[in-house]
Amino acid sequence: MTKHNANAVGYGGMLGFFNTLFIAIGVCTYTHDGVGVGIIVFMFGIVPGLITGMALGAFANATGHINVWLRRFLLCLPAIGVLLGMAEFFTVGELFLPAVIPTIVCALILERKTRYVAPVPAAKVR
Repeated sequence: MTKHNANAVGYGGMLGFFNTLFIAIGVCTYTHDGVGVGIIVFMFGIVPGLITGMALGAFANATGHINVWLRRFLLCLPAIGVLLGMAEFFTVGELFLPAVIPTIVCALILERKTRYVAPVPAAKVR
């Protein structure tokens, strides 16, 4: 991508949705309460997941030219913070570590998808 990615907010929202879905499925399999807990996690987590994903998509679009490792850190930190806040608010802190894995993966996918890549110069035929 030689210019700013206009779809970065959409990518962020999509990854926020799938992150919430993965966490809900993981909570279903991790706890013994079954599908009911997963549905509740999905219902209460979808709005913060979408908002955080779209905000991080806009942030990733704006910071496309900075160092890759700094971008990875700056995109993972707020996502983990929102997840930790949600886990502590609903007093399910023991589910934070299993839920942080898909969160970090989605943040890294967003970073890679919105990274600035310098244009390749045109080849000259002699």
